[in-house]
Amino acid sequence: MPAKNRSPVPLFQVDAFTSKPFRGNPAAVCLFEEFPEDHLLKDIAAEMNLSETAFLVHPGHGGPSSTAYEIRWFTPTVEVPLCGHATLAASHVIFNELQEARDNIEYASKSGRLSARREGKAITLDFPLNPPKVSSCPKDVLKALGIDKFNAAAISETAEMLLVEVESEEFLRSLSPDMSALVESNREGLPFEGVIVTAPSKNYDFVSRYFGPWEGIDEDPVTGSAHTVLAPYWSQKLSKNEFRSFQASKRGGELSLRISERNRLDIIGEACTVFMGKLFPWQ
Repeated sequence: MPAKNRSPVPLFQVDAFTSKPFRGNPAAVCLFEEFPEDHLLKDIAAEMNLSETAFLVHPGHGGPSSTAYEIRWFTPTVEVPLCGHATLAASHVIFNELQEARDNIEYASKSGRLSARREGKAITLDFPLNPPKVSSCPKDVLKALGIDKFNAAAISETAEMLLVEVESEEFLRSLSPDMSALVESNREGLPFEGVIVTAPSKNYDFVSRYFGPWEGIDEDPVTGSAHTVLAPYWSQKLSKNEFRSFQASKRGGELSLRISERNRLDIIGEACTVFMGKLFPWQ
C-alpha cells in the first residue's frame, strides 16, 4: 500500500449471534482502502487474537461500477475461505456504525458472492451450502475428542470440516477435548481443518460445537460457516428446510437457518458492537 494511504485503520470489535455484549462470538472488523500485504493481515489477526478478524475494502476499489465490499477472514494463524460470524459482524458495522443508507450489502470473497440484508434488528446472511458426504472418522481424532461411539460421520471438502453426530445433547455438552492430542492426531489423509460435533436437541432442531485447533481455534464460540455443513446434513435427516440451532460453547449462540429455493443458506442473527477505535499498523 502506498505510504500516502497509510492512515489509521478503523477497527471494531463486535459480538455476533447475540443481542447482548459478551455473549455470542466476538470478531474484529478492519476497514481498508485496499488490502495491504498478507503478512500484515496475518499480524493484525494474531494481534487481535480472536477466532476471526474480517478485513474489508470499500466498494469502488474494483472499479467505478463495483458495489461489493471485498472481504477476507483470518484466524490468529491462517486465512480461511469462509466465516459466518465475522461476516455478520462486518455487516453490523456497515449498517450501524458506518450508517450506510442501504438495506443490502454484497461481498466479493474467496467463497464467491455473498450478501447480507437488514431485517429489523436482525441480519440475514446469504451463504452457500456445503453438503457433507459420508466419511470415516479417524480413531485418533475420536480419542482426542473423547468420543467412544457416534451415530454418523461426514465431511465437507469445500468447507474443510469433518462432522461427527453423537447420541445426545448432554454428551455433546460434556465433551472436553484434549487439544494437544487433537492437533497431533492422525487425520488419515482426510481434507478437514476443523471438527463439528452435533446432536439432536429437545429445545432446538440440533445443537453443535466446533473445534479447530489446526486453524488456531481450540473451540469457536459460534461458527456460521459450520452451519453451511450442518443445515444440509440435518435437512436430510429431519426432512425440513428451516431450523433453530444452538452452538453449545461456553459463550453460546442461537442461529435461525433457512435453506432457500435457490439452494443457498440464510443465516439469521443479531450482533452488537463492543468497542471501536483506530489501528496503527504502519509504524
